[in-house]
Order: sequence, then structure tokens, then C-alpha cells
Amino acid sequence: MHPSVLVVFDFDHTISNDNTDIIARKLLPQEKLTDNVKELYRTSGWIPYMAKIFELLHSSLIDSKQIERAIIRIPSVPGIETLLKELHVRGCEIIIISDSNTLFIGQWLRNKKLDHIIAQVFTNPARVDDNGVIRIDMYHVQDSCKLSTVNLCKGQILESYMKQRKNEGVNFDRVAYVGDGKNDLCPSLRLTERDFVFPRQNYTLIKILDGSEKMDIPKMRARVFPWSNGMQILEKLKEEVFEHPL
Repeated sequence: MHPSVLVVFDFDHTISNDNTDIIARKLLPQEKLTDNVKELYRTSGWIPYMAKIFELLHSSLIDSKQIERAIIRIPSVPGIETLLKELHVRGCEIIIISDSNTLFIGQWLRNKKLDHIIAQVFTNPARVDDNGVIRIDMYHVQDSCKLSTVNLCKGQILESYMKQRKNEGVNFDRVAYVGDGKNDLCPSLRLTERDFVFPRQNYTLIKILDGSEKMDIPKMRARVFPWSNGMQILEKLKEEVFEHPL
């Protein structure tokens, strides 16, 4: 019997090879990024900051279609498209948990014809309003996880999803988590000895895990396999999971 496998992906710098919000922000004329706007990020957090960026883009006559064109031009991380397609063919359940937004992730996945592969996307909701302004909201508001931002605890989302699937009769034998950043630490720490964490080489998550970036964290139970190309993840999963059915 083949094991039931859940593979969880971050999006920015894990599936798409850049940060979608930063790509959008780069369209804004530099003089619009005043100290007051920058202060908004420090005082209120990323979502209110990006909400302001989207308003400034609109007032600068940069419409949502121009932003979409910039987003869909972001290349995929090497090997990731092949990895996603192969995991899908092998019957893995694939979800995305990201601090980007529904608009950007949806546009990018549809453009790459990968949207049908993803079972569910958990991210900050975004839409284009009647005036053409991109509006973004927090995914949720939480204060129980100190490793995560107020608007998105990936660990909580992952545990809730697995509980929901269990209630629906799906129990995952293995979970693989693929990410790159500091906000991928919380879900990684919630995995078990049977699971896998794939931190992208030369990014923040692996630096935390290997101790080169000092941070006091609990012991990681899941096995850790750094990667730089999606094919390395596929080979490791073949070796550890697919070629050794339960």
C-alpha cells in the first residue's frame, strides 16, 4: 500500500523564484516610498503596509493588469514545476501556505497551468475593488504563536488542515514541508519523526536550523534535507517514501 503523503509548499522563493509583494512594490515610483509609508511597516505590519502600496500604485496610474503582468513574469524556482507535476501524478496531496495573497498566487499558478495541481491555497485574501484598487486583508489575527506574524501562523493552518482531512477520513502517513523563510519555522517544528522538512539552501530557514543564524528554538523532530533544485526534493522523496511503500 502506498503511503498517503501531504506536501506543503511556501510560495515566494519556494515555488516562484522571487517575492511577489516586492515585485509589485518595485513598480511604484521611488519618490512615493516616503518615510511615512516605510514607518507603516514598522508600526502596523506587512499587510497594512502592502495595502498602502496598492493604493499608491493605483494613484500612480499603475493598474492591476500591469501588476499582474509583472507577477506572472516571475520564473519558477528551478525544478519546482517538474516536482509539482510528478507529486500530483503520484497521488500526493499538495497545498500552499503563504504570506503572499490569493490574487498573486492564483494569477501565477493559472499562468503556469499549475492551479489544478494544488488542493488548497492558504494565504491573505486579496481582490480588485470596483475602482481597480487591489485590497488585501489578513488571513487571520492570532497572538498565540510567537514565532509567527499576527496575520498568518503557518503552523496553526497546517494543523487545522490535517485535522479537517482526518475528520474527512484522510490520514497522512507522511508530511513534507518545503520552504525558505523564517515563517516556515513554526510549521516545520510541528512535524513528527516520520516527516520531512526541505529548507531552501542559502535562505533564512536553513540558517536558523543549522545554527548560523542564532535563534532559540525547540528541537526539530522531522528530518531535514536542504535543497536548491526541486529535483533534489523529488529524488529524496522517491528514496524515502515512494520506493518504500508501507
